[in-house]
Amino acid sequence: MHRRAATLAILLASLLGGTTAAQAEESWATGAPLELRSGASLGYRVVGSVAPGERLEVLQKRDDWTRVRTSAGKEGWVVDAHLNGTAPPLERVGVLEAELSRLRTQLAGLETDSERLRTTAGELEGRDAERTVELDRLLRENAQLSAGVRWVEWVTGAAILATGMALGALLRGFLAGRRGSRIRL
Repeated sequence: MHRRAATLAILLASLLGGTTAAQAEESWATGAPLELRSGASLGYRVVGSVAPGERLEVLQKRDDWTRVRTSAGKEGWVVDAHLNGTAPPLERVGVLEAELSRLRTQLAGLETDSERLRTTAGELEGRDAERTVELDRLLRENAQLSAGVRWVEWVTGAAILATGMALGALLRGFLAGRRGSRIRL
């Protein structure tokens, strides 16, 4: 919701804020149809006309005259007083609608990216939780080993080893005693 409010604020600022650097090279005809002249004074011949509200590309300025190019590609001079650097409302609405459409598309892409990142973050949190559980288990096991909690297992192992050695000694003695009682030929 905050993104949409920010988007609307940007659009309103651009609507009320005037022209940008790209718009500084264009101007719009105001008032009645303008005469497009071949030179920068009323003494030059008329080469065409410009309709009110028409977008013009500014090519050159001299005194109170501006050399312009129409959307049809015609070039000529018009009086500065009949030009406005701000687009007419209908022109601005069209530009703002196009910008709004572009921003909505961009917002949709950002929302998709945001959802993907949330999913990835959830997966990583799950993995992190599993690793935390495993780390806790290993730390407990290490603490038990360090504290000697497994001494019972060590004593049991030693007892088994001692019993095996005692049985081995007894069997050796028993077998050695039997060898001496044998009759040899």
